[in-house]
Amino acid sequence: MKREMLANNVASAGSIFWRIIGQLLLPPILLALWGPDRYGEWIFISSLPTLLAVADLGFADAAASQMTMEIAKGQQFEAARIFQTILAMTIVLCVGLIVAAVPLLYLDHFEIGRVQLDSDALSATFLIVCYSSQLILSKLFLACLRAGRHYAESTLIYDAIQFLEGLVVLWAAYAGKTFFVCALLYVCIRTVIVAYLVLLIVWRMRWLPWGLGAFEWGTFRRLLAPALAAMAMPIALAMNFQGMIWIAGSAIGPAAAAILATVRTASRVVVQLVGIFSRAAMPIYSASVAVNNERSREMIDRIMRALLVFLLLPGCAVFGLFGRQLVELWTHGHVNPAPLFVWLIAIGALFHGCWAFSANLLVSINRHVRFGFALAVITCVFIPIAWPAAKLFGLEGIAVTLIGLELATLAAFVALSGQPNRVRYQLWPLVR
Repeated sequence: MKREMLANNVASAGSIFWRIIGQLLLPPILLALWGPDRYGEWIFISSLPTLLAVADLGFADAAASQMTMEIAKGQQFEAARIFQTILAMTIVLCVGLIVAAVPLLYLDHFEIGRVQLDSDALSATFLIVCYSSQLILSKLFLACLRAGRHYAESTLIYDAIQFLEGLVVLWAAYAGKTFFVCALLYVCIRTVIVAYLVLLIVWRMRWLPWGLGAFEWGTFRRLLAPALAAMAMPIALAMNFQGMIWIAGSAIGPAAAAILATVRTASRVVVQLVGIFSRAAMPIYSASVAVNNERSREMIDRIMRALLVFLLLPGCAVFGLFGRQLVELWTHGHVNPAPLFVWLIAIGALFHGCWAFSANLLVSINRHVRFGFALAVITCVFIPIAWPAAKLFGLEGIAVTLIGLELATLAAFVALSGQPNRVRYQLWPLVR
């Protein structure tokens, strides 16, 4: 178990490394090449994949958790049944998304609040929807590899190739290419990623049959509740991050969307560092629960507590103190956030980390149903508040709304993961 945990942590660290490098490179360069307004429009468009990726209804996450436990118990046929059932549904959803986006190709102009999209941006949006469909397939294939205990090798190469998506956008922006060309490059690289994942499954999981012969409605119905709860969590997170960008852009302007996205991206670096362990622990935690390995579960819980106390808490404090200077230096002066806004974002990131990583462990064993629905409800309550808050108080209004959302989510997590009390003790690491 320790050897697999080490390999998973290395892979997860590599994943976070590529992600952080991309996050550090893209905003300052694109701001310099495009300016805040055009960069804000690109963020508006490129945030769609995160929002549309939840169209799989959460079945990829639910299937991964169930497949992991079935494989740990030696039930490979049942794991294959789950895979083929979810694959059939995913293909139907992806085709449906692309068909629904076809009308975008026939529009010349579209306005969303203060954001105006021309025909090039709308054509790019159609390609981004196609890219979102590929992203949904990628999630399913990655989930399958995670269930088969091939997390490390799949994640390392997957994230390295995914890093190229950001690099080609930088090249396209430098060369003066349109949004359409940027989106087309996204689709081309994602096609390579999907092909790589399929080949890796065929090579490393030869026992897993392809096709739809094992499709079963009973399996679909059994996974429906945990899948919908799993869907509720990414929907809520997508509304939290990308939804707030849309509100900032439409209520205040594209430049405000660029500021919000840049500062939140910077604040999430420390969150992603803690996430290295959280992501790596998920398949091991699933298997530990399946075979009732109490020692393994306890070790994961102890490490999680230490990371939150000794990494997340001081990291958010440092960002609150020096975040403005770091963002200004990082973007070469193109983004100048107010100190109060930076502190509010840092506080929100801290509250987010207090529940998000332990919630991943609940997802890994499909025991997140009640919390998932509660998270969706809380998000739907707070997101509409952000619009008038943005109109009245600007970006600080959005930041205060985010803090309220994260606090309410933390309270719901403590309440709903608290039966019995021992579960609360394990899954809310700062309770001690």
